[in-house]
Amino acid sequence: MPEPATELQIVLSESDFACIVGATAKGSPVRNAIERASQHGRLTGTEGAGNQVVITCSAAQAEELFRLAQVSCRAAMDAIKMALVEAHKAKDKT
Repeated sequence: MPEPATELQIVLSESDFACIVGATAKGSPVRNAIERASQHGRLTGTEGAGNQVVITCSAAQAEELFRLAQVSCRAAMDAIKMALVEAHKAKDKT
């Protein structure tokens, strides 16, 4: 029996998130995660730091977001890659 998909969190700045939103096609497999983050994933920044948005998604969705970022939103690539690396580390520990 396959293991349940692990959810991971990608923390993006408002501007990087806006880029991802604009680049994600309606009907895309990651669009639901984007819409959930838009409604429920906003974090108010501390003084001097901007607001952030947390995208909660599966590793497969994060990989799709990374491919999208490589083409359209290069500034978001590092945050997505970090989330993927952390997910792989956590998976290796189990």
